[in-house]
Amino acid sequence: NDLMEKARIFLKMVWFNRKNYLLYLLCNSFTIAFLQAFLSIGQNQSFMFSNKIDPMISSNVFAPTVLTILFMILFIPYTYEAFFKSRKQEYAVLMTLGMTEYEIIGTMMAECLVIGVLSFVCASVLGTLLSVFFFFFLRNVIGLSAMGWEFHIDTYTTSGKMYAVVIAIILLLNIIKLIHAQLLDLFKARYKEERKSKGNTAFLIIGLAVILSAAAIMIYNYDLGSTNVWFLSVGIAFIGLSIVFRNFDCTFYKNRNNKWKISLSLVLQYIKSWKLISFISAFLFIVVIFFSAHCAVTFPSFADTALAYSPYDLFYVRSTQVNNMAKSEMTQILDKYGVNVTEEKTLDFLRNESFNILPSNEVNDKFGCEFKVAPGQFIQLFQYDENDGYEHDLQPVKKISVKCRDGSDLHLELDGQENKILLNSCRSLADKTLIVNEQDYMKIKENSSEYMCETAVMYQFGDWQTSGTAIRELQKSMSKQNSLSEEDQYVYTLSSKIESYETAKQSSEVLAFLLFFVDAMFFAAANISIFYKVKSELNDEKHIALNLYRVGITDKEFWNILTKKNGCYYLIPVLSAILIGVFYSYSVNSVYEYGKAGLICGLIVSCILLLVQVLIIWKVTKYEFNPGI
Repeated sequence: NDLMEKARIFLKMVWFNRKNYLLYLLCNSFTIAFLQAFLSIGQNQSFMFSNKIDPMISSNVFAPTVLTILFMILFIPYTYEAFFKSRKQEYAVLMTLGMTEYEIIGTMMAECLVIGVLSFVCASVLGTLLSVFFFFFLRNVIGLSAMGWEFHIDTYTTSGKMYAVVIAIILLLNIIKLIHAQLLDLFKARYKEERKSKGNTAFLIIGLAVILSAAAIMIYNYDLGSTNVWFLSVGIAFIGLSIVFRNFDCTFYKNRNNKWKISLSLVLQYIKSWKLISFISAFLFIVVIFFSAHCAVTFPSFADTALAYSPYDLFYVRSTQVNNMAKSEMTQILDKYGVNVTEEKTLDFLRNESFNILPSNEVNDKFGCEFKVAPGQFIQLFQYDENDGYEHDLQPVKKISVKCRDGSDLHLELDGQENKILLNSCRSLADKTLIVNEQDYMKIKENSSEYMCETAVMYQFGDWQTSGTAIRELQKSMSKQNSLSEEDQYVYTLSSKIESYETAKQSSEVLAFLLFFVDAMFFAAANISIFYKVKSELNDEKHIALNLYRVGITDKEFWNILTKKNGCYYLIPVLSAILIGVFYSYSVNSVYEYGKAGLICGLIVSCILLLVQVLIIWKVTKYEFNPGI
């Protein structure tokens, strides 16, 4: 009978907390489901196979996957801690009714196991649906037609193992806490954890100074040669932000406005947890603002970079056996689709696995350059866009040796270097390009067996944007004539401005699509964290509200008190996040001349966040508000 009574009380407590259980279960399920969906894309061989999908596109899956894994490792323990905190008093009640520590630990483990299994099952169903949605969206909306549907059981086993490890660590830590806790500590857990010294104005100023120093580091040291500076700057900024929130309550104590006193007093009751949740929420909002703005900037940035690396509308490498289509056949295909050729030129060059060797006289004649190279020397040509936002290795080769058929070596030394884009970025070309004297070029061509003689073919069209269909048919016809293996044909694929542009467009769309779900998850997590806190204080607020009504407060005044209190919860983190998020959106993008676009996009995202937060404040206040009690 005693055991039955304990079980009845326990089940009654479970039913009373059913909404908390549901919220915790949903947090877990959606986190795991997003991870499974990202893993399903990352394990899709057709998506990750560079011969089918350009790595510029497929590499976009890594950042969302890593962010989701970090989120699961950090957020799920936090949500459980918030959930466990609300259960401590109930565990204390059960212990007073005769339940032992081991029985309490057993109930904790049972709760964790049941919620964990339910979360994973729900997540697997939702994750599968998301995976199917991701596949159809990427294939049919974004246009990755080479991507095929694949099912990988590893997606579920990997996410399940990660989730199990996280839950096991959470459970172990909380069991240790429970064992060392006294019964009275459990009853007073919520109140005892809020005991904390008041914030200090001097430390608040120090925190602001640290944030300003992080901004100064970014402004004066961030450039293409030191892009890692922003990691240092962001780290310092978050340290400063934590100091600010740890001492921000001193501004509440100094507020003498009677209209705010009651609202601030409600916040100050649980100021320690407010500081922690505000900092966590601000961090999540900063991520949302920065990555949302970054996605908006990527398309023009990627497109400009793609066009910069494709100076010719059509470019390919030809040899006696590869891509050697007759000019009349090419003209027929281009004319069929109304593609008007405005310029055509060719350039013979030598190539091995490491170097492209170009004759200086031909380069000067075909590209209008003025390279002067002495015999026995070379100029290394770097073909980089200085404003593409990436760091480039501009360290030249000092010397090379070319083996001749007679066993001798031809030695060439560096005479200089030049950064200028002359040829399209193409898989058929080696990584390094050297320009040599025409006499040395002929010596290498006639006496070396390690260098192949090939021809670069370059076309300019009247309108490259309408050339996509024609170039795809050209590629199909050339591939049929080449009769190469899939790997070799991949190397000799045509390079075109329209293909580079479409790849950049698809890359930005894939990144924006995947990061949208990460941003949504982070935004929801920030607001759920705040809501957990608001909900935990609801019973105490009802007692305060009852006393206020007794002294004559009106429903309108009580509504205003709750609105201002919730404004402290929901607006202060997002306002601080806007200042930091918009700044980094501007400064990171300014390195490749998109700072203004980053600033505008950051402000637009911030305005949307503010509007949504205002709506959430209204909704939460309505949830709390109980006229007349």
